[in-house]
Amino acid sequence: MSDAGSSPKYDLTEIFVIKFVLADIVIIAALLFAGPLYAIAITALLVLSVLLVWYLMERAGGESSEERDTESDPVTRLQERYAAGELTESEFEAKLDHLLDANERAERSGVETKELSLDRAN
Repeated sequence: MSDAGSSPKYDLTEIFVIKFVLADIVIIAALLFAGPLYAIAITALLVLSVLLVWYLMERAGGESSEERDTESDPVTRLQERYAAGELTESEFEAKLDHLLDANERAERSGVETKELSLDRAN
């Protein structure tokens, strides 16, 4: 599984299997000790929790990290606006220069920023 001293890493399938095994134990215990209505209520809550986890995983992991980085990259958004005709060439170049200058100032001052997808050509 893993080296001694390090915590084990589980993939999503293993986590769901563990969750369902533990859920079965809880449901059987509720059925034996509390009655069928409590077992049904616990089963419904567990099913809803699985659906919620699945939804959140899909929402968070639906895009690859490259797609999320591209979406949040201001240069790419600026290029898309220019390609869509929202900006003239002079507006695009002015805004691009402003972005690149701001990025260079941040790097000089030691502020960590996301790397822009386009470098200034000198």
